[in-house]
Amino acid sequence: MKKICFYALCTLLSVGCKVSHQSSENKNRKKETGAVVSLFLVSSLAFGGCGTAVTSSSSVNAESARTESTGETSADNADTTSESTDSENAMESASDINFDLELTESTIDTEFTDCEKSGSYKASEAVKITLNKTTATVSGSGAKADGSTITITEEGVYVVSGTLEDGQIIVDASDSDKVQIVLDGVHINCETNAAIYVREADKVFITLAENSSNTLGGGNEYTQIDDNTVDGVIFSKSDLVCNGTGSLTIEADYKHGIVSKDDLVITGGTYKIAAADNGITAKDQIKILNGSFGIDAANSAVKAKNTDDAELGNIYIAGGVFTVKAEQDGFHATGSIVVDDGTITVNSGDDGFHAELDTVIHGGTILVEKSYEGLEGKRVVVNGGDITINASDDGINAANSGDDGANAINPGANAAGSGDDDSNAASSNNDSSAAINSGDDSSISGAADGKEPPQMPPDTENGSDMQPSQDFDPENAPSDGNAPQDFDPGNAPSDGDVPQMMQGGPGGGGNSELYIKITGGTLTVSADGDGLDSNGGLLVTGGTTIVYGPTSDGDSALDYDGSAIVSGGILAAIGSAGMTESFDEASTQPVITYYCTETQSADTTITLTDSDGSALFTVTPEKAYASIVLTCPEMKLDATYTLAAGTDNEEITLTDIITTAGTRSVKTMSDPEGGKMPNNSDNKGTPPSKPSDTAE
Repeated sequence: MKKICFYALCTLLSVGCKVSHQSSENKNRKKETGAVVSLFLVSSLAFGGCGTAVTSSSSVNAESARTESTGETSADNADTTSESTDSENAMESASDINFDLELTESTIDTEFTDCEKSGSYKASEAVKITLNKTTATVSGSGAKADGSTITITEEGVYVVSGTLEDGQIIVDASDSDKVQIVLDGVHINCETNAAIYVREADKVFITLAENSSNTLGGGNEYTQIDDNTVDGVIFSKSDLVCNGTGSLTIEADYKHGIVSKDDLVITGGTYKIAAADNGITAKDQIKILNGSFGIDAANSAVKAKNTDDAELGNIYIAGGVFTVKAEQDGFHATGSIVVDDGTITVNSGDDGFHAELDTVIHGGTILVEKSYEGLEGKRVVVNGGDITINASDDGINAANSGDDGANAINPGANAAGSGDDDSNAASSNNDSSAAINSGDDSSISGAADGKEPPQMPPDTENGSDMQPSQDFDPENAPSDGNAPQDFDPGNAPSDGDVPQMMQGGPGGGGNSELYIKITGGTLTVSADGDGLDSNGGLLVTGGTTIVYGPTSDGDSALDYDGSAIVSGGILAAIGSAGMTESFDEASTQPVITYYCTETQSADTTITLTDSDGSALFTVTPEKAYASIVLTCPEMKLDATYTLAAGTDNEEITLTDIITTAGTRSVKTMSDPEGGKMPNNSDNKGTPPSKPSDTAE
């Protein structure tokens, strides 16, 4: 969202199972493997000829240790070879953006061992621990009870049952020991510390016994019993695995639900977590294969944070069912987030998914019911899945963490949150070479990059064109997107209205390492701010993407600073007209940019038909709209189509790769007398304040 610079120019112009021991040297260097191929749901939208199924796949480049993703569109007229060539040509045309960077900065372990997955154990060989409200009994060796405190000191399997009214289980074994704790009808309350505290071990398994119901909780203030800062109901200094088929309820009145200061792996079980801070958090990586999760967190529902190793602090989701509510982010990673599969519903006060590096979706069903911004990262890549996003600001945002201004990824998010120890306190990841200026709208940089300045639309009301002021010199326009020194922001429109602006994208500029890339899947975005907002580039090679909104003229359904290329797939960006951006002419698939003669009401159908009367695309927008950017594989150059949009019905011949059609009033869409859609700028959500930095 680049309003200041936009207004400045207007003034001038008038994205017990033993496992093999993992050496400490390898713990912090994970091997990245390929993501699973996932089926995704077909959109309920009726797309006619454009409604072809889209699949995605991914492969592994072991040498570069990153995931390479490809997407293919199975259109009737599409040949696999030609599609690949078109994509390559399109990416070459967008030479200012490197669209193949995802996960180059993160090392993601996508493997799950048999022991992590199984949750099996031999009850006859296990040590039995029976809890008796204020005491406990131990049957076997390797553990001892001292009042209401049970300490496990040796490798083995321990089956626990019963109730502790105020006590805890401590694991204090050797750093080479693997310990499996089976919860079989356990209820533990610990008022002053963790209910389960792993002080030392190589790896600890918490297994939820079949058909068991377990509860862990405690007080709202902890007393530290050693040099570690314990801040979770389950707290582990070592690798932690949660598995099994039973259920676990965690009431975390003090800070976090489950904490690992190393890796956290969850492969099964049913979890209900209420947390005063984060629901589930780990330092190196969170990996989830399966399970059912209901999380209500005052901070983030799932959070991975590591500032010691830039390649870690990652979240990987291969499956599971999630219903999460968070006052901050639903899923937050200082590294990257990768989703291969799962059914995920997010209701967040801030971002649905927030990665300071990359957010990559390969599959699954994702519903962001509520968010400030839906998907966020340096690079946001959608290769598959069925994704629905509702956002009070941007639907998808590609930006650098630490950049100042409105385009920064969650300003202040890098401050160390409550529950993070000193060594894990986050610092801003400022990249001065890639700083994004709020107001950096390269759609107005045509003169600076050698392109012709975009033309203002005609004033159909007055019969005259809007012309630049007499003394405006485009050659002397600022090339860095900054407002001139005499620009007075106090005179900028206060209601979000802007003069009717140009179609077409910026065609250069932005940060070459930032982008949104869509290669497959079904993506539906409803945003009050920008729909797809990239502070670098935008690449669409496949999938089905529908963007609703914004309804304010100060935002755009598509917003980018670099190149915007489409070579395949279906995309409809439907919203206001004040800052409409389309794709670059380097695209290989035709695009229609259409301006409505008047604002069209929500629930008025948009249909594109060919010369034979066959519907290629149809959709009923959920918001009012005044412009449409539309592309699908069936569209051909020099062919003629009919676009029906509410009360508009226009015959359009695709004379160029980006064809602009329609007429619009020079009156802004915030002018009720000009048929303008309502301005929602005042209703746009604001990012919540971040938790205070409590170094521990």
